[in-house]
Amino acid sequence: MYKKILFTSCLTDYCEHIFKVALQLAKENNAKLWIYHGLETGSASDAPSEDDIKAAEARLKESCVDKMKAQDFSNYMINVSAGNPVREITTLARNANIDVIVMGTSTRTPTAAAESAQSLRLGPVVSEVLLAAPCPVLVVPPHLVPGLARG
Repeated sequence: MYKKILFTSCLTDYCEHIFKVALQLAKENNAKLWIYHGLETGSASDAPSEDDIKAAEARLKESCVDKMKAQDFSNYMINVSAGNPVREITTLARNANIDVIVMGTSTRTPTAAAESAQSLRLGPVVSEVLLAAPCPVLVVPPHLVPGLARG
């Protein structure tokens, strides 16, 4: 069903669990997996440098490539950019004809399994991507992350 999957990474431990879902989905569908990380910019004066972008690419490779190799998966592309993350994600999805975007609920790691479902909120990026995306968005809830399951 899906031939092109976009996984958005915030480069946190929490995000590694979301990556596992995206990788499994890519494997099951024999799909290409785009792995994206955005470096948000507040203004032109604090724009990330080329070195910042290369460092983020290296961190993505470090956190994802070995996991993909271990599962004999090589159909991927890594993309890092600077700018408004919502605009960058939706533009990439549109330009690459992505079939589904895979994201976590926010960059904030849920800290307690007993945390009330009503206290959890979608982060601003995922909320805006849901409204602006040119394709379906799969949001992986915290209860699918090992150690955070609710009874």
